[in-house]
Amino acid sequence: MAAEFKGLYRTDVAVQSKDESTRNEDIRRALEQVLKRLVRSDAMQSKAVGAMLEKPEQFVLQYEYISKPSADTPLDYLRVDFDSPRLNDALRKSNISPWGEQRPEVLVWLSIEENSEKSIFAADQMPEMDRTLRAAAGENGLPVTAPLWDLTDQQNLNFEDFETGNGERIRQASARYESDAVLAGRLSHEPDGTWDAVWRLYLQNIEETWQGNSPDAPAAIRSGIAGVYSRLAERFIPRTTRETILELKVFGLSSLGAIDRAASNLSGLSQVRKLEMLGVDADYALFKLYVRGDRASLEETLALGRVLRPVANEDRQFSGLTYQLAE
Repeated sequence: MAAEFKGLYRTDVAVQSKDESTRNEDIRRALEQVLKRLVRSDAMQSKAVGAMLEKPEQFVLQYEYISKPSADTPLDYLRVDFDSPRLNDALRKSNISPWGEQRPEVLVWLSIEENSEKSIFAADQMPEMDRTLRAAAGENGLPVTAPLWDLTDQQNLNFEDFETGNGERIRQASARYESDAVLAGRLSHEPDGTWDAVWRLYLQNIEETWQGNSPDAPAAIRSGIAGVYSRLAERFIPRTTRETILELKVFGLSSLGAIDRAASNLSGLSQVRKLEMLGVDADYALFKLYVRGDRASLEETLALGRVLRPVANEDRQFSGLTYQLAE
């Protein structure tokens, strides 16, 4: 996969006190934040998740109080590590699929218009906005990267491309970063002090657009990243935990090392519960996969990878999946 998000089951929540009387509520808020980066938005409204939030302490692995610097005085946080096997097991028993660490890497372009001035986001020139973006990505469990906005980017894109939503030019300019998905946001500071935002998500051959209004720029960025999570979760999290058994051929395996590379890639997918090698031919290796979810969700996940590429199935007797090991 292009990216893995580590630390899905750890989170920090700001606290007003360290009293035991408020700790359970703080742990509940922490669990809610973790669940929001694991499941679909509609699953958060389910009775199963509601029941988990009523007794959050049962999923706690460890916790500690920490302080973080702020502009005035340090702020206190409760850092909670949740028990991932227990949490995932509880979700699956309720037929809710948790999203694993392997996720699309998102390249984020931002154009900003404020007081008649127009600019393009560059992390080294806008450190506060970069911190907001990274924090929002962490809250949603999304690996993000920001463009350099160097001479090459400036030659490939201009502010008008973001205003008009020129998807072709945005995709072409993004190709050098080799990200799985591209988010292009256009932020506008309105006369009433609020911020309008138009967001465009480019993923494979799909483009989605949405917009919103927020009280300030950081809130607009957080809303945009949350919107990306909900759309990617809809696409990559299976709607069921029902197990599917699939056979998959991988071509282009010229050595034992190549076979190991393909097997390691497949077994590392969060949806693959078990992997068996059924045999090796002169042209390919045949695997049996025990997959959480359906065939379509596995194909979506494989499409993000850099290791296996889909190829046409020339064997009419074979109903499984066929892939080629990338060089």
